[in-house]
Amino acid sequence: MSNEALLSDEEHKVVAGKNIHEMDVHEKFEYDESFSGPLSQRKHRDVFWLILFIIFWIGMIVVAGLAYSTGTPKRLMYPKDYRGNVCGMDNTKAKDALSSNYTKSELSFLSDTSDLKYVFWPHDGSSEEICIDECPTKGDIANPLCDESINNYIDKDDPYCPYKTESILRRCLPTQLTNTNSSDVINKVKKSVSGSSGLSKVMGDLIQGWYVLLVSIFIAVALSFLWLLVIRKFARFMVFFTIFFYFVMLGLVTWYFWHQAEESDNIADDKKMDTDTTNAKVFRIFFYIMFAVIVLSLCALVFLRKKILLAIAVIKEASKAVSDIPMVVFFPLISFGMLLVLYVWWVPVSMFLMSSGKPRLVTEVPATGDPYLVLDYKNEKSINYLGIYHFFGLLWTNAFIVALTQGTIAGAIASWYWTRDKSNIPGSPVKESFLRNCKYHLGSYAFGSLIIAIIQLLRVILEYTERQMKKASGENKFVKYLFYAMRCCLKCMESTMKFINRNAYIMIAVYGQSFCKSTKRAFHLIGRNLFRIMAINIVGDFLLFLGKLSVCILTGIIAMAMCKADDNMSLYVIPSVLSAVLAYLVASGFMAVFEMAIDTILLSFCEDCERHDGSSVEKEPYASEELQEFMTNIQHNKHQSKKKHKKSSSDDEQQNPEVNVSGSGSGSD
Repeated sequence: MSNEALLSDEEHKVVAGKNIHEMDVHEKFEYDESFSGPLSQRKHRDVFWLILFIIFWIGMIVVAGLAYSTGTPKRLMYPKDYRGNVCGMDNTKAKDALSSNYTKSELSFLSDTSDLKYVFWPHDGSSEEICIDECPTKGDIANPLCDESINNYIDKDDPYCPYKTESILRRCLPTQLTNTNSSDVINKVKKSVSGSSGLSKVMGDLIQGWYVLLVSIFIAVALSFLWLLVIRKFARFMVFFTIFFYFVMLGLVTWYFWHQAEESDNIADDKKMDTDTTNAKVFRIFFYIMFAVIVLSLCALVFLRKKILLAIAVIKEASKAVSDIPMVVFFPLISFGMLLVLYVWWVPVSMFLMSSGKPRLVTEVPATGDPYLVLDYKNEKSINYLGIYHFFGLLWTNAFIVALTQGTIAGAIASWYWTRDKSNIPGSPVKESFLRNCKYHLGSYAFGSLIIAIIQLLRVILEYTERQMKKASGENKFVKYLFYAMRCCLKCMESTMKFINRNAYIMIAVYGQSFCKSTKRAFHLIGRNLFRIMAINIVGDFLLFLGKLSVCILTGIIAMAMCKADDNMSLYVIPSVLSAVLAYLVASGFMAVFEMAIDTILLSFCEDCERHDGSSVEKEPYASEELQEFMTNIQHNKHQSKKKHKKSSSDDEQQNPEVNVSGSGSGSD
């Protein structure tokens, strides 16, 4: 049976008299009475890439098995004593791997410290850190206790003298770091943990202010909903406010460069230095650049003024869609759950991989005294390759979940747009879109996310290579700018591919074609409506960025007020900043839904303009009345341009009648 025979009747819908699967991607959409939105019956697409994704994840499971069988995460979580023994771990197991190259006496320092999970810096200036069972809580660092009972407390034979400490990251840090003569202990503590006192306060404030973080998340959710409501009710005001804010910022930056240039020029000659003259030139150059940006922006504003009004209508339409389908706002919570499961899997496996090295002994040469052997672990190259494989799996799966989320939202919004009576949407658009994507299009999302993951991996490799070269040969200006250019190229490539993928997922949601065909179809549809899409994307993205920033700032201010009211907090800035970061992440999740809704409605509107010209009841567009005004203007302008073209042609014929006369005369002859 041929592939054509396998298609359902619904997949045989025609566009311009052709089957949708046979239609050239360059062709415009034309009226089709059978078309009513996303197809319900489809074929499985891009199956090869789904199989590849499944095989890759089988490899991820194998890597996890190897990591769990060879790794020891305690080496990463627990501190070490001065001989390399990991506190809280049986280090005698390393003897089996080292016994062939070392004698028993050389390996005698390896000890079982399973019950000694803390590291302590003794007061004796000639000694190093040791493992103990719990941190001492008595004594003064300036006058430590050295009685017999305290010596047994440390579980060591040497007469170490403890002092009062507190545990930070399993390190017994002194509670008094000032007004003491014990510089040896203080220096050793600072060498191991920088700023331990500040860290203690930060950790204590985060524990004390856990309720602030929790409340901030709910505040961010409420403010995000409020922002979407404001956009829906006052879309025109918000868009024009965004444009006004943009020009005010440009004006302030331009004025700043001009002011700095004038200040540098006005310095007295006897006090002026070469750097002042250089600064004046640089500031003046930036002033001219920013002034040119303002002029170009004003020209673009005039040129795109009608497109900006269209952006207002599309943004209002998107807010209506999100309001009519409330489940679309909560669907990212499912994606968040999938991402949470991914990271709960990925982080422990990464810890086991990072701790999968083979034991070895290295010689430590102290400033005073004889050299001694120290236990160390070295990772093999194969472990590094497995780590790259595991990291790429994180990138690919993360991009895959994001792609599935975008495709589901696009399918739900497209179903809403292509429904005549939007007050009565049949079924559950989000559920139906999600199940449809899971059944037919996981391969397409695997393919699209693979491209994004490869670009992201290249960016990480580039960053790593740059750091290694900087360590090896120092900082070279040519190499620095070369890597900067390559980073910019990869960043632009990633942003471009994300934009293309997002629009391809919209076409997949509507027509159910493969990733490549959907990408081409979306690309040509965007090309035919470039200025509309450009204006709406610029205005919409900046508007959403202001929304994220507003939610972030307001939540941070409220969190800081709550922290200030709590007398038990000392560094209240840290919980406040963390609350603002969490608010930005929450707002980004909500705005991502709105951004996908804007893109979906915009592409659907562009297709609607090509399909339905409003010339008859059957060709009545699906767009709202406000969007139909733009559609009517578009059709009117096309009609006027055709009339002008015909009129100019007829005028040419009247001005040159001899052409027709001579033609007819020659014919009669």
